[in-house]
Amino acid sequence: MRKLTMLPNIKDFELNLIEDELDVKFSENFRNVLKIYGGTSIAEKYFEDKNNLEWELSQFSKFDIMHGLTKEFKESGWGLKVPFAYDPGGWHYCLSFDPETKGKIIVNRWTDHGPEEQFVVIADSFEEFINGLEK
Repeated sequence: MRKLTMLPNIKDFELNLIEDELDVKFSENFRNVLKIYGGTSIAEKYFEDKNNLEWELSQFSKFDIMHGLTKEFKESGWGLKVPFAYDPGGWHYCLSFDPETKGKIIVNRWTDHGPEEQFVVIADSFEEFINGLEK
C-alpha cells in the first residue's frame, strides 16, 4: 500500500503567533517536535528527573491549547512559559522563557499546589527532556 504524506500538526504560522505573543524565538528542535507530535501521544512517555521523580507525559498540546495557556500565563503574571504537553492529571509541561529559568522545562502543578509551589523545574533543556523520555 502506498504511504500517505502527513501534514504538520502545528504549522509554522501558528508557532510564530506564540513567539510573537512572548517576543521570543523557538529552537528548531522545539518547532520540529511540535509540528510532528502536536496533539498526539507517544509511547516514550516517562521522564525521570535529577531527584529521581518520575513524570508521565500524556499528550503533546494542540495549538489552540498551547496558544491560549501561553496568553493566560502571561496575563496572570505567571511568566513567559509555553505549555507544550500535559500529564494524565492535567499538569502542563512548559518551556520557560522567564529570565531565571530560560530554556528549562517546568511543570505547572496548578491543580494541587499553591502559587509558591505551582511551578517546578524538571529538566535543564527541551532536548534533555525529550532525550530522557522512555517507555
